[in-house]
Amino acid sequence: MKMLQLVTILLTLSGVLAPYDLGVNYPDNLICAVRGFSVSIPCSYYYYSYPTSNPSIQVIQKLWCSMNSNTDVCMNPPHVYNSSSITTSDFEYAGDDKSNCTLLIHNVQFSYSGEYRFRFITTDVPSGRFTGKPGPTLQVADLKVSLIRLSGIGTLKQGDSLNLTCDVNCTQSSSQFVWSKNNERLNTSGRVLHFPAVTVRDSGNYTCTWKTNRASGSETISLLVEGENHQPNWIIAVVTSGVIFIILVLLGAAICNRRRKPDAPEDNSRNAGEQTQSPQVKQLPLPNEEVPQQGEVTYATVCAKDNNLNNGRVHTEQKKEDISVIYSTVTIK
Repeated sequence: MKMLQLVTILLTLSGVLAPYDLGVNYPDNLICAVRGFSVSIPCSYYYYSYPTSNPSIQVIQKLWCSMNSNTDVCMNPPHVYNSSSITTSDFEYAGDDKSNCTLLIHNVQFSYSGEYRFRFITTDVPSGRFTGKPGPTLQVADLKVSLIRLSGIGTLKQGDSLNLTCDVNCTQSSSQFVWSKNNERLNTSGRVLHFPAVTVRDSGNYTCTWKTNRASGSETISLLVEGENHQPNWIIAVVTSGVIFIILVLLGAAICNRRRKPDAPEDNSRNAGEQTQSPQVKQLPLPNEEVPQQGEVTYATVCAKDNNLNNGRVHTEQKKEDISVIYSTVTIK
């Protein structure tokens, strides 16, 4: 009986000395992240009061610290997150006021690497304060996609063999690699994408996406495979420039001809009129006859018959009865 009473007394004293049970849990000790992408640091916390839980006790402040800049138990600043101050940064609290204390980090940089700790404060001051330590360590790395030639040199041609490799300096057991071509997922996995003999159809943009339960990242590489009759780029450029120049010359000639067409009939009509018009013969007016006005009557031809040809001599003396003159007239309308 005496021993039973002693145990009861010890339990009662324990309840008085430790009226609260507070704690923070971090499921991961090491978390990998890809530079430039997002990562989450999972976290949970709890607080109880004994002998029964007191519902009036609430969490009034939540803090996250990076041990790169904070050297204590996250009591004093600097903090990467403080629920009491409204600031905009890459660090976002994704938890609640009950049990979830997850921290979400955007646009991760190399300087964000290091240990992180969570601290919460309740309304029961000063006993309701707790910092979870040690915290998880964040490791930031680059994701690189490399082309490794297995056969062939110089420009990539049909029949060459190669590997596309996806590398991350930080790996976890839950890591997986997903490949896609031109944003369409390929039915393959693993950090290496093997091409035993490439063809022109293998040309395109290949993206490797690295995923874990906490983070993800991706990187893209372009693959160009030349065919057997593939011409160098400079030849294509020269041919294309020549074709464009010829097209412009032909278009310019067509435009010039089109502009000249309205003037052509007028020029032809003038030339035709000049060619068909017979040369005018200047006529002398007959005696006692009025000279016709311009635009009225003109004499086209005059035929004179001289009968006084004798022994090869031409008599200059004209007689009215020996000369017959025929006038033909043209009336101009």
